Amino acid sequence: MSTPSSPSPVVNRALVPLWVAGLYRDAHAGLRAQLLERLLRPMGVLGLVAVADGVFAALRHRHGWQRLQVTTEDTAAVSADHVFQLAAYLQERAPEALTSLTDLLASHPAALATVSGALLWDLLRRSSR
Repeated sequence: MSTPSSPSPVVNRALVPLWVAGLYRDAHAGLRAQLLERLLRPMGVLGLVAVADGVFAALRHRHGWQRLQVTTEDTAAVSADHVFQLAAYLQERAPEALTSLTDLLASHPAALATVSGALLWDLLRRSSR
C-alpha cells in the first residue's frame, strides 16, 4: 500500500494566483491598495494593457505613468478576478513580485488571519526555499 505523496512545488505554485485573488477579495481597502502597488510595480505598459482587459493600465494612467500610486478608491474598480489574472501573468513573467508578498503579509496580521492570506504566505515561504 502506497502512501499519498505531498504535492509537488509545481502544483503548489499553480495555486498562488488563486490565493492572491482570495487575499485581495478578503482584504480591507488599504491592504488592497498596497497589494496592487506591489503587484503592479514590475509591470510594463504592454503587460498592463494585456492583462484583465486593461483595467490596470487605466488605473496606472489615472495617476501618471511615472508615478505608481493606488488609492483605496482605485480598488473599487479592480475585482478579485482581475487580480487573479494579474497574479497568473506575474507568475510567468516576474515571479519575484509574488514572492515579495511575504513581507507585505507579515506586516499585516489581519491578512494572515484569513484563509487565503495564511495559505498564500505558507505557499510563498515554502516555494522560496
